[in-house]
Amino acid sequence: MLSNRLVRSAVLCAALAVGATACGSKGATNSAAPAPASASAAASPSGPDLSTMSADQISDQAKTAMVSLTSARMAGTTNSDGQKISFKLQMDKQQNCTGTMGIGSSGNVELIHNSTNTWIKPDAAFWQAMAAQEGHAQQGPAIAKLLNGRWVTAPPGDQKMQQIAAMCGLLPHFADDTSKSTGATKGAPTTVNGTPALPINATDDSGPSTIYVATQGQPYALRIEDKSADGGTMDFSDFNKPFTVEAPPADQTIDYTVFQKKLTSV
Repeated sequence: MLSNRLVRSAVLCAALAVGATACGSKGATNSAAPAPASASAAASPSGPDLSTMSADQISDQAKTAMVSLTSARMAGTTNSDGQKISFKLQMDKQQNCTGTMGIGSSGNVELIHNSTNTWIKPDAAFWQAMAAQEGHAQQGPAIAKLLNGRWVTAPPGDQKMQQIAAMCGLLPHFADDTSKSTGATKGAPTTVNGTPALPINATDDSGPSTIYVATQGQPYALRIEDKSADGGTMDFSDFNKPFTVEAPPADQTIDYTVFQKKLTSV
């Protein structure tokens, strides 16, 4: 089954940038289950004919396609504790990843992650929020000036960086999703970012969700909408598109432990 659990995982992971304590799912969320078709959709010759399938079967087709991905681009927006959370990330199944996260009034963060390390480059608003969180709000402007334009990293095993880097591990979550729901239905054929898609609507104890499945080519999930009160939307594109992750130049980085020391001295 394919559910919107990934959206909720992304929300929690993004919130880590401003002080959350754990990264993972909020629990079992929505997934498609068998139901009568309310609309049909044709597939291109290279993909399955979704028009003959139930909502449950289409969801299973989408999950199979997403589990098989080697890389993808994800872009989403949601809300957490009154803050708008946004993210644009390109990642592969090995968790190599580049992109940006926006955490409401707490600023924006660029992120790079590869097999050896994690680097973040926050803006001034982020450093102000971080300083306030650490009890040094008055030092925020000085910290922002000190670290302006520099990438922050940390020794391997640093818990904070590991939590932030969890954003880059969202792709394998498709294989881990075992959530269940009932009463799913097909929606009317539509398009997502110009690609023909068929919505699959479902509701469980966590609330309603819609998954938009591509009806041309492989049945990838083009969009997942968590329609619960704290829900959000995640779009997917650039399926299996190769990309390169390059570490920032050493002279443009600073160790996070060094930053913490500077935090108490500025």
